[in-house]
Amino acid sequence: MFIVEKYKDFEEKEWDDFVLNDSVNGTFLQTRRFLNYHPKNRFEDNSLIIKDKKGTIAAVCPACNIKENGYKVFYSHKGSTFGGIIIRRKYYISNKVLEMIDLIDQYLGDKNYEEITLKITPSLFSKESPELLEYCLENRNYNEYAELSTYIDYYSYKEKITSNFTQGKRTNVNNGIKEGLSFQRLNDDDKIRNFYEILCQNLHKYKTNPVHSIEELLEFKNSSLKDICQFYGVFKENEMIAGGMVFYFEQTNVAHTQYLAAKEEYATLSPSTFLYYGIIKEMKEKNICKLSWGISTEDKGKILNEGLIKSKEAYGSKYSLNRTFYKSLA
Repeated sequence: MFIVEKYKDFEEKEWDDFVLNDSVNGTFLQTRRFLNYHPKNRFEDNSLIIKDKKGTIAAVCPACNIKENGYKVFYSHKGSTFGGIIIRRKYYISNKVLEMIDLIDQYLGDKNYEEITLKITPSLFSKESPELLEYCLENRNYNEYAELSTYIDYYSYKEKITSNFTQGKRTNVNNGIKEGLSFQRLNDDDKIRNFYEILCQNLHKYKTNPVHSIEELLEFKNSSLKDICQFYGVFKENEMIAGGMVFYFEQTNVAHTQYLAAKEEYATLSPSTFLYYGIIKEMKEKNICKLSWGISTEDKGKILNEGLIKSKEAYGSKYSLNRTFYKSLA
């Protein structure tokens, strides 16, 4: 009933319309509009489209080719946090999902791929539960690993925000207010550059860099993601001492913190806590359903960053899993 084809550039609009409007688990992260901001030589794109007998998109799979341990791997697009198989609502039933998985496996096997890795859209960002897709992948002998994520659920959150916090976090917020800290949205490019400097300083101690360049962040804000990407800062008088970047997922009314950073020299003022508090308050006022903090694990979920998750738990967070499925095709 289905056929699988390699994605072609002229199909961009059809792809994006499907992902945002007709799929059960698509978000802006899987749109070509988002994926295409990456320089063309950064990834070897090998995204797939599955069509039904009428030529209508039944599913898409944003992906790229990588070499891993010497193997040719079909990998969920590295330009996106997650993706996997994005499925049309009418085909999100067990026999159709199994058929799609079998078709992809056969197609990639015929193309001499040796492994496949699919990072599935988590339940937080899916319009329907991903459990059917997860089961079908397990049924077809995929292995999996899980990364632990945390989030604020405003439906069960107490009305007074700080009453959800630990005593330590409440004290930090109160001290920040006494010290005159302020929280505000960052609207001009210079302030976002300032935030980016703080972010780079934070990551430098881990000998790493932000995934995105400052040019890419400004492009998000001013063009491709201007209704999706927002920036916030904490100020001591006129000096920014902490900042964050937040993505908005319209399909599920969920916000996600992509970057959070603070100046170490102001650690005694706990600017990170004030930033978390400000973002929680801002998203509540926007009637956001849930606020995602992202994962607190490393090395494919094998290592739990206990300090990081303890900090997130202190704001009254709940838990979810980001699942990745993989399989040998050799």
